[in-house]
Amino acid sequence: MGSWLAVGFAAVAFFSTVAGGLTALRWPGRVQALAALAGGVVLGAAFFDLLPDAIDRAATLHLSTQLPVGASLIGFLSFYTLERFLHHHHREDEGPDRAGLFGASGFVVHSVFDGLAIGLGFRVDTTLGLLVAIAVIGHDFSDGLNTVSYLVTHGQPPGRSRWWLLADALAPLAGAVFASVVPVPPEVFPVAIGFFGGLFVYAASIILLPRAKELSPQTALPLTLGGATAMFLITRLA
Repeated sequence: MGSWLAVGFAAVAFFSTVAGGLTALRWPGRVQALAALAGGVVLGAAFFDLLPDAIDRAATLHLSTQLPVGASLIGFLSFYTLERFLHHHHREDEGPDRAGLFGASGFVVHSVFDGLAIGLGFRVDTTLGLLVAIAVIGHDFSDGLNTVSYLVTHGQPPGRSRWWLLADALAPLAGAVFASVVPVPPEVFPVAIGFFGGLFVYAASIILLPRAKELSPQTALPLTLGGATAMFLITRLA
């Protein structure tokens, strides 16, 4: 049952990614408000659900609670390092066209990890899987948006951008299927959940919220706080 749910929600993430990419192509004016809301949702999922759950599971298995906390830091720094490497590589070593393609491949890798997070979440329990899926669906919209925006900025034609958008949208499905069928020892779950918690903090603080920086505080803050509050209430009621 959990495997089917994971694949089903990864399919929803597929449509969220596509919607983000199409929004970047057709309605760029709506991007910032959606990013502010999604940033709150993703931060709420990380701090109210993923990280507490990882620590609780580590304690239940008689593991050090520093393991999931350290894993969350590794998750954050892994994607921060990847982003910095891509940015530096593009600026110094690549022409505009190659830079766009190389950067898009980084977004696809990110989306594979989103699918892994969904699959592992449902392997733990349905509630965690649902909360992870909600957060992933929220920020996969931004992944699609970022993929298309990055390619267009680096001179790629819209047709090629759509193919990369399709690859980015399919990546969570691949990750979810892999995580659903590969055996995972119980001791791995606290570390993996912590890692994805760090990934979510990265996605919100480095990708989503900066996109909303041009919104007025009167608009951005209620959206972000509303998204985080919604996730807090969901975790308390689940």
